[in-house]
Amino acid sequence: MLPVFDMNELPTKTDSNVCCNAQNVHPILPHYQYDLVTESMSHDAISILLNPSNETQLITFLQGCGIIAAAQQCVYCGGGMRLKKDKTSWFWLCTRRVDGVKCNRGKFSVFDGTFLSKKKLSIQQVLWLIWNFVHHLNEQQCKQYMSIGQNNDKAVVKWYKVCRRICGDCIRKNPPKLGGFGVIVQMDEPYFAGAPKYGKGRRSGDESWDNFDKWGFALTTRGSLDCYIQQVDAGRSRKTLMPIINEHCLDGTVFCSDGWKSYLKLAEYLDLEDVVHFPVNHTANYVDPITGAHTQTVEGLWRHSFRDSV
Repeated sequence: MLPVFDMNELPTKTDSNVCCNAQNVHPILPHYQYDLVTESMSHDAISILLNPSNETQLITFLQGCGIIAAAQQCVYCGGGMRLKKDKTSWFWLCTRRVDGVKCNRGKFSVFDGTFLSKKKLSIQQVLWLIWNFVHHLNEQQCKQYMSIGQNNDKAVVKWYKVCRRICGDCIRKNPPKLGGFGVIVQMDEPYFAGAPKYGKGRRSGDESWDNFDKWGFALTTRGSLDCYIQQVDAGRSRKTLMPIINEHCLDGTVFCSDGWKSYLKLAEYLDLEDVVHFPVNHTANYVDPITGAHTQTVEGLWRHSFRDSV
C-alpha cells in the first residue's frame, strides 16, 4: 500500500529522502509523479511499449520475460522457424528449403500454449489489464481507465480472474516465510461447521467435508496480508501443527495464540531459534491485559475463509 502524504508536502525531484514514497506507475493512484525515476517500469514507459506502432519491441519484451518462446523448431522438417506477422497477428512459420522447396508448414500463433492464447482483446489491451491488476485497480476502475465499453465488460472480469488464479498458483507453489525477529505471527485453528447457511450453496468440490476434516490451521503476520492456511485433522495435535510452523515461519518470530494444548511449551518443540510465545486465555480475556497479545487478526482472516467456503 502507498503511504499517506499531506497533499501540500508532495516530494520534489530534489527531495531524495521522500521521493521513494511517491510513485510513477499509475496516474489513477495517489501521489503520481510522472518524472520520478524508479527501478520499476514507469507509466510513461509502459505506454510507449504498448503503443500499437511498437509491436516488434513488445514481442521482444515478451520473449525476454519468458512469456512467449524466443525460438521454435518445425515438427515436420526440424528446421528453425521464423517469427512473422500478418495484418493483425504474430505467428511462427517454417521457411526452410528442402530440395529447393520451402517447408511452409507448422504455422501457429506465438501465443499458443501461453495464458495469452484464445484472447478476444488485443495483446496491448490484455497487458494494460494486467498492469492495472498489478497496481491494485479494481475491475470498475480498470474499465473506466481503459474506456472499455459494455461489449468487453466480461473480458475485464475474465482477465482479473486469470490474474488472481496465476497469483494464487504462484503463492501455493512458493509460500512466503512468515515472521522473523520481532515480527508477530498469530495462529489459530477453527472449526468449519457442516451445513451451508440456510441449507443453500455448497463447499468447493463435489461434496462437503467429513466431520474429521472440518478443521483448519492458519498463520498470519500481524499488520500485513501475508498468511498461510492449511486443512488439518480434528486432533490438531502437536505432531500435526509443529511441522507446519517450522516450514512456514522464520527464526525469532513472536507467536500469539489461544491456549490450545498443542501450543504448550511451544519453543521447546519447534526447530526455530529465538522464538517467543504469548498465549491468550480466551475464557478470561480476548486481549491479554499484561502482554497485549491477541489473535484478532487471524480470527478476522477466518471470517473471509468461512464466507468463501460455503
